[in-house]
Amino acid sequence: MYRNVINNLKTIKLNYNLNNLNNVRNVRNFVTNVRIGNLPNNKILLKFVKVGFVSALFGSAGYIGYNLSSIPLNHIDEETFDGKDDLVVVILENKTKYSKQEIERLKSVLPKNISLFYTIKKSNTGMSVMLYKGMRKKYYQTLNLLDDKVLKEFSSEVNLFFQPQSEEIHTFHDSIPQFVTYNSFNKDVIEESKKAPILLQLFEENCFLCFLIRPFINSVNKLLISTNNPLRIKRLNIELNDFPKGCPITRATPTFVYYDKGSNGVKWDEFKPKDFSEKLFKTTVMDENSKKYIEELAEKIPERFMLFGKLALWLSESQKMQELIFKSQSNDFELTSDEDLYNKSISLLMEIVILVVDMKRIDDLEENLENLKVEIDSAEKDCLAIAQIMALDIIKSETNLVS
Repeated sequence: MYRNVINNLKTIKLNYNLNNLNNVRNVRNFVTNVRIGNLPNNKILLKFVKVGFVSALFGSAGYIGYNLSSIPLNHIDEETFDGKDDLVVVILENKTKYSKQEIERLKSVLPKNISLFYTIKKSNTGMSVMLYKGMRKKYYQTLNLLDDKVLKEFSSEVNLFFQPQSEEIHTFHDSIPQFVTYNSFNKDVIEESKKAPILLQLFEENCFLCFLIRPFINSVNKLLISTNNPLRIKRLNIELNDFPKGCPITRATPTFVYYDKGSNGVKWDEFKPKDFSEKLFKTTVMDENSKKYIEELAEKIPERFMLFGKLALWLSESQKMQELIFKSQSNDFELTSDEDLYNKSISLLMEIVILVVDMKRIDDLEENLENLKVEIDSAEKDCLAIAQIMALDIIKSETNLVS
């Protein structure tokens, strides 16, 4: 067939006088004459064209299918991740290297309320899986779900992981915002907001900004109580509690959510002290003296940050002096650099002294600033005491040398 078509085309070319193609009109006439209808064996050519068209169509479809493989999952993006809870994300090397059978088996063991997505990581080999609930996550680097034993173990772990987590709360002072949990959320927030509006602060123990504004929020809460304002502030630790029903998903803290009349919470974009204050004034009725007091408190928050840094500095100086004493007693003892000592002091404050305990303290901002000054004074005195010990050791050493 192909040879017949070529011969027909050669015949047309030989029979046509190409010397007449001197202008655009001649070219157009040439194209018009070379139509399928004018060919001596047009049925053969028509079949050839049809076969070529179908081949091209299927070839294109195959090429597109190869590059845009239809993974039977939705792709996870940042917006979805930031606004959705109870997630399982399959991590693939690319869109074509995956086991559809494994994905189907993965689907079969997931609880009904779990959403399944995929993402691409070029450095990944095989299929990895990440589980997300609340702020918790669990990573499976390699999974062979075609193995029945592995599938059974994974199914058990998945069901256990997605069980809601709620911390055990203890009674705290009435003057600070009430702590709510996953289990108490509906009663303490949704139901209570039917009586009076509630502003819920979502926080984490490892959140520095949460730590920094903690006494400021305590001060605001005390003011609301003392002025008989109906608005109440409450706190939910999303590091120790999963997101309850009715609580918006957030991946950043602190986040404030406003509840009124039992409705779903409205997330505030404001989290900086000044912006928070302005939003608060628009949300609830406050007299001018109260507004002025809150604005003055917000301006004092940087002082808390400064005092915190000063305390860390004195602690690092104290540590440095102690190391010098150890060095004088043993030449093998290696001194730590000043930068490392300071960072170590910051870590000590963050991990032990401050974050674990601070969110549960009942002091307001004014009290806290005074407490920090006392702690700084104490750290300074410790340094002076150590310096005196070092001075006595030096005097003793010099005396021995003279003797």
